[in-house]
Amino acid sequence: MKVGDKVWLFDGNRRVYDKKFGSSPIYAEHFYLTEITGETSRSWLIHGNKYSKKTLLGIYNSNQREDMIWENNNRYKIIDLIRHCSIEKLKAINNILQK
Repeated sequence: MKVGDKVWLFDGNRRVYDKKFGSSPIYAEHFYLTEITGETSRSWLIHGNKYSKKTLLGIYNSNQREDMIWENNNRYKIIDLIRHCSIEKLKAINNILQK
């Protein structure tokens, strides 16, 4: 990473609702694209806020953002499918996860 790179930040308070359904915020819209504006020896500066270079907590590249969106949209659906599957499927899932 370097000054000028485009990164995604996550803001849980940033809510955009689907105009058709409107019941809950669109998870992907919590992210917003920005750029690294400066640096110190230990931090990246983004609009005056410091983000640790060691942990990069709160800073995401495009692939990480897509992974988080996929996880949010699918994790609980998969858990629900597993909860209600047959014992044979559950054993097969267990074998896959144990590898």
